[in-house]
Amino acid sequence: MEGRTKFERIRSTAVAGLRRKVLASAVTLGLIGVVAGVSTFSAFTATTANAGNTFAAGSVVIDDNDANGAMFSMTALKPGDNDTGCITVTYTGTLAATVKLYGTTTGTGLDPYINLTVTRGTIAAPSFDSCAGFSADATNYIGAGAGVVYNGTLAGYADNWAAGLVDAPSATEVWSTNEVHTYRFAVSVADNDLAQGLTAGQTFTWEARNN
Repeated sequence: MEGRTKFERIRSTAVAGLRRKVLASAVTLGLIGVVAGVSTFSAFTATTANAGNTFAAGSVVIDDNDANGAMFSMTALKPGDNDTGCITVTYTGTLAATVKLYGTTTGTGLDPYINLTVTRGTIAAPSFDSCAGFSADATNYIGAGAGVVYNGTLAGYADNWAAGLVDAPSATEVWSTNEVHTYRFAVSVADNDLAQGLTAGQTFTWEARNN
């Protein structure tokens, strides 16, 4: 810059400014070209639709009339002592279901000495634990008498779904909405000295699973 005249310096500065303006103009034109290219694209379109699709899950609902009460509360038992209790089970699910009977046992080992017979039937006006008016099913399900679905000891009663008693056992019956059955449970104490001083607790369960 020291050897240039004032005129040459002014001319050099003007040329540099012109170059920057030309470059900026070229970039602007390039962007305009891109925008113009996008805005000029077009296509024909058409659609069709299937509306109004809905989905609703079915239900599996089973209940009984025990009001959280127990059928049996027996103490100071001796050989031959016995009792009966009835419970009504209702299925209100919307899906057809298989129902199984099983239970959970606790205590100190009295269950092998408790004889248990479970009979399925009907009651016109169910009242929990009362078996007044109970009528057994006519079918001899397991060869142990009309309506009997289990005949053995409390220890032999199934403990889970996999081993559970299918209701009704001879027909693998499927329950439908608003199906109702009443079950009579009859228990008695075996005449065996080994039962002395032992205890047992039992939860009887009905489980429904849709097919």
